[in-house]
Parts: sequence; structure tokens; C-alpha cells
Amino acid sequence: MKITLTTGIFPPDIGGPASFIPMFADKLLEKGIDVEIITLSDTEEDYSKYPYKVIAINRKIKKPFRDYFVIKEIIKSAKTSDLIFSNTLAFESAVASIIVKKPLIQKVVGDIAWERANSSNRFKGSLDDYQSSNNLCLKSKLTNIYRNFGVNHSDLIITPSKYLCNIVKKWTNKDVKVIYNAVEFVYIKQIIPKEKFRIISVARLIPHKGIDGIIRTLSKLNFEFEYIVLGDGNLKKELENLARSLNIDAKFLGNVSKKEVAKYLKSSDLFILNSSYEGLPHVILEAMYYECPIIASNVGGTPEIVKDGENGFLFEYNNQKELLKKIYLLKDENIKEKIIKNAKQFVKQFADVDKMVEEYIKIFERFV
Repeated sequence: MKITLTTGIFPPDIGGPASFIPMFADKLLEKGIDVEIITLSDTEEDYSKYPYKVIAINRKIKKPFRDYFVIKEIIKSAKTSDLIFSNTLAFESAVASIIVKKPLIQKVVGDIAWERANSSNRFKGSLDDYQSSNNLCLKSKLTNIYRNFGVNHSDLIITPSKYLCNIVKKWTNKDVKVIYNAVEFVYIKQIIPKEKFRIISVARLIPHKGIDGIIRTLSKLNFEFEYIVLGDGNLKKELENLARSLNIDAKFLGNVSKKEVAKYLKSSDLFILNSSYEGLPHVILEAMYYECPIIASNVGGTPEIVKDGENGFLFEYNNQKELLKKIYLLKDENIKEKIIKNAKQFVKQFADVDKMVEEYIKIFERFV
């Protein structure tokens, strides 16, 4: 079997698909399945270190010209593949699938229509609000058509959470299957030294990740700390300026390797996620494994893995008062140790990557 994998982000990018696709490709190769990856990139990267072919199209090329180049590369790859597996780049993958008449399996990890509307301030509500809104602008309605084209021209949809499965069922009558993400953890020999209480976030620096809300909350703490932010995005400069104006010791380190993320998580005292939407965040599972206590916004698929007061804490998105209260709770060593212990036990069920990959392969075999 040979599979064409498509993804909008790939290392050194940070994000769910950028974590999932390289791990998934490695495992498919181990099981005797050939792969090629089509992705987008901001920079000139050396992909020769990977044991499979990676074809990157410059993300900065304006649409629809970029779509043309992406579709062209997917078609070229899919001609010699048995099927296309899309983990984003769904529209482009669907067009290519129709042209080369190859099956398309799509993993949906979010709503691109809502994310674009939210990022451009065309829609200020939550993802759930967006699904039921009757007041969408023309551009958002067109983006919905764009999104639904990819979904409706897939042979099967996979989501990483029950929450997202229910969202996707509002868009299509296609079959939707839930497969929870498994995470390939790396062994950490050393941690990164610190002199202060270390708080960390790992996220793309875009509006719905809510880093600005975290910064404003941290400005109210009455103890010494440092705030580490891993990830990049359009808001980086703005967030750096905000942290500086509030006299917060914050370091924005950009995109770093998976191993560096693990080192920072292992050496941090607290992980905060203040997102207005998540499908099922890889990074929460990673934080649990590396014994970094979690406080996360109670949105999307997050409460399917974070049980408030047991293996982490949940709070209402952007509720600074509630977030502040939960931070002080984790200053209590007894509470902190209980959370770490329970999280470490809970995350074991997400460590069997081979089992997860076998689920995908069984699905692929149905269409080949």
C-alpha cells in the first residue's frame, strides 16, 4: 500500500497535525506502507532527514495560486498511491481525489471556516456559536461552502474527539468515526534549569489560543515567575509588547523541536491553555506525561481528557478570575502532587501509538 498524506503544517511548525503526521508516517513505514507528504511551509527546510518524501509548497503564495500548486502536487503523488489521507488541506485533497479517482479519508481537527472568521474578526463568538449563527457575512458563508466541499467529497471522516464528531455531523451526512489521538512520547534525560516558578504555554500565536488573556491574568500574580511561550504566529510581536507593558518576565521562543517542547514541559511548574476551541489537544497529553500540571479552558474536546480537580483543572475560557484561583490552587504541593499522579496514570491509555495506527490501517484497507 502507498498513501499520500496532506497537511497544512509540518515541523518545524507547532500544532496537532505537525505532531501527528510525522509520527503517523514513521509508523506506517514500519508496517510496510509507503508514504509521501504534501505540506505547506514558511521557510526553506531540509526534508532529506525524513525517511519519506516531503513536498512543501510556500505558504506565502497567495490563494488561489497556492491551491493550484498544492492540488498539482497532490495529483502527482496520488497517481501512484492507493488513497489520500488528509489532515488539513481538505479542499485541495478533495479536488485531487476527484481528478485521479482515488479514495479520500479526511481527519477533521477543527473548523477552518470558524477559525478564519474568528482570526479576521468577522465573527467573535465561539465555534459552537458559529455553527448555529444566522448572521454570517458573505465571506464566511463562502468559506463554509469551501469547508463542506472537502468534507462531502471524502469517503470517510475521522475526528479525534466526540465533541468534534458532533460538530462535523452538522455539516455532512458522511460517516464520521472517532479515533482518539495517541502520542509518541520522547525520553528526557535532562531538564532546562530555572530560577523561578515556570509557567508555560505551547500554541500557535493566533487569536483563539487566548495567550493575551493568560498574560493579563499572570500580571495579577503576587509571586515571582517566568512565562515561556513556545509557538509562532501573527500575534507574536503584539503579545511580546503586551507582556513587556505589564512587566511580565516572558520569553517567546518560537517554534522548537518536539524534544525541546518535552524538555520545557518536564521542567515547568504549570501548563496553561486558554483556547476558545480545541479538538483534542496533543500538548495536554504531553504535559500530563511530562508531569507538568495543567489548567485548561473548558472547551471542545478538552474536557474529554482533563477531569477538573482530578488530573488537571478546567476554567471558563478567558475567565481571568477563575484562572487566577486555579493557579493559586496548584501552589499547594499536596494538590499539585495529586494532579500529577492522576494525570500520569490517565495518560497511559494514550501512549499506545501502534494500536491507534492499526485502527487507521484497518480503515484504509476497506478502501483499497
